[in-house]
Amino acid sequence: MDRRDPRYGSYGRRPLSRREFLRRSAGAALAVPSLSAILSACSKPGTASSQGSSTPALQYASPDNPVTLPLNKQPIPADTPIEKGATLQVYNWSDYLYKKCLNEFGEKFGCKWEYTTFNNMEEAVQKISSGQVQADVFFPTVNYLSRLVVADLLDPLQHDLIPNLAANYWPEFQNPFYDQGWHYTVPYTIYTTGIGYRRDHIDDAEVADKQYSIFWDPKFKGKVGIYDDYREALGMALLKNGVSDTNTSSQSDIDAAKSELIDLVNNQNSSVDINGAYAKLPDDVFWLHQAWSGDMIGAKWYLPKGTAQDVLGYWYPEDGKGVVGNDCIAIPSSVQNPRLAHEFLNFMLDQKYAMQNFAQWNGYQPPLTSIDPSTLIPKGIVPKSEPMSVVTPQDFDAGYWLLELSPSTDQIWLNAWDQIKAGA
Repeated sequence: MDRRDPRYGSYGRRPLSRREFLRRSAGAALAVPSLSAILSACSKPGTASSQGSSTPALQYASPDNPVTLPLNKQPIPADTPIEKGATLQVYNWSDYLYKKCLNEFGEKFGCKWEYTTFNNMEEAVQKISSGQVQADVFFPTVNYLSRLVVADLLDPLQHDLIPNLAANYWPEFQNPFYDQGWHYTVPYTIYTTGIGYRRDHIDDAEVADKQYSIFWDPKFKGKVGIYDDYREALGMALLKNGVSDTNTSSQSDIDAAKSELIDLVNNQNSSVDINGAYAKLPDDVFWLHQAWSGDMIGAKWYLPKGTAQDVLGYWYPEDGKGVVGNDCIAIPSSVQNPRLAHEFLNFMLDQKYAMQNFAQWNGYQPPLTSIDPSTLIPKGIVPKSEPMSVVTPQDFDAGYWLLELSPSTDQIWLNAWDQIKAGA
């Protein structure tokens, strides 16, 4: 839908194009040089470069294997002056940041801003590494951080300039397993992956009872959709099969998940799409759809006029054993305005602007300590029929991450996804 759609005002409220682009990333990534190729140009991980220095090895972070990313240089001094008359260059997924926040930042610091978008992380890394894009702030995903640091594409952060993190955010994100000591990142949004459904066609109890297997119920044939995202789709099939390792390297587990999805697409006439959860579910095209929590909060903006919000439901495992994740903000090594970039990170960690971005724009929750989950429904931020779309720290205690995979394991997943798409 065009963002100029008059139903949504001058900017519109089409949430989550960042998520749309994630769903397209597996195929689109083939059009640009891979990050592994970029790293090879720097030198093989863990070996001496042509200048005689050693390139650090890739580190595969997980909650059980926290990683401290090596500092490639010292952070800027805390007394670095704020650049005057500058233009802040923001590099982000499309429509994933409220322009009102950018305008207020510009007014506060007397600067302009430019917003450049990318379609997937491979494209973003290629353009930053080649110098095609020189950004001041950048929004990477967790599963690329080690590779970004090894390729020297991120600058370390000066903590003294970002006090809002300690003041406003969950302790878990002040020392996250993927970036111990937050050398390079601050948190942006958090989410879970579950099931979005139409409560006028399907009872809450039926979804809770059947869980992921409900997608394969013949009575919902033609009314089911999954994300066009190889990690999320295969991850859901793994959980359906009782495999909790959502980063598995097991060929047999991936093959079994692949078979399930081929059956779902071909025999259940399931759609593999980019906008089913937040746009087509509200329009009653689908009755069931794999869904990110933020998509379901944002879906309320797509309901036809006169349709009550409680027609939508969202299921996530009560024991918290589902997929969880978060996105980050970082400062790339191409930064031209480093102090202004730090001010922007601190600005977006301010309770006012983080909530504004969440509640008025993209539907994705920031991990603010000030958010009382019990208030999000009365305030109308979260529909009352979707209490499970509220993300809590406990979700991250029990949930499963989609983490960075080794090249060989990633290829197993991609090969399976290619066969699923070919079969469809």
